Amino acid sequence: MSLVTKIAVGAVAVVAIGAGAAAVLGGVLPMSTDTHPPCEELPTAAEARAALSKNETLAADIEALGGGISVEVGSPCPKGQDRALIQVTYGSKPEREAIGSLLARRDGFGVPVHLVEK
Repeated sequence: MSLVTKIAVGAVAVVAIGAGAAAVLGGVLPMSTDTHPPCEELPTAAEARAALSKNETLAADIEALGGGISVEVGSPCPKGQDRALIQVTYGSKPEREAIGSLLARRDGFGVPVHLVEK
């Protein structure tokens, strides 16, 4: 292979890798942005259950946004850690957007909320 061919193949590879990185970092390819605080910063499971119980109306309003939505106490931490949050599970992008819109207009549960796609 000649030097010119090697340079051309190298340039194409660099452009392809750059385009792939730009697509991922620029949001062209969707990546989940739903995260939760570190486990040591989450409330106890009892505190999360109390927050859900205190805000039953908000939970019902969220679930009413779509048939694939559920609201429950969830623990994203390793077994043995008594840490939890409010976990909202949804099935579609429109449901996710409706949940986000509702939570932006309301006071919330008083504990972290984690959105999880089914």
